[in-house]
Amino acid sequence: MIAKPHILGLPLLHFISLITFLIAVISIWVHMEIRLAEINVEIINLKQDLFLHKSDNRKDLDLIRSDIKSDNKEILRKIDEIQIYILNKK
Repeated sequence: MIAKPHILGLPLLHFISLITFLIAVISIWVHMEIRLAEINVEIINLKQDLFLHKSDNRKDLDLIRSDIKSDNKEILRKIDEIQIYILNKK
């Protein structure tokens, strides 16, 4: 009868299978941690872009509001002039 080699009380093939399984689990865990770190960096970058665009949009909106306000004042002034002209003509 041939004696089968044992490592840590396991047959050689079982030991190799166990080591391979552990290496695969560790590899997957490391890959997931790296991917999570990449996703966190992307989220941080997206938040920074959001705040940047939000402030840019606020500035643009304020500019548009001031333009509309000045345009409305000009229109109202012209309407007043027309009313004054019509009233004075009578």
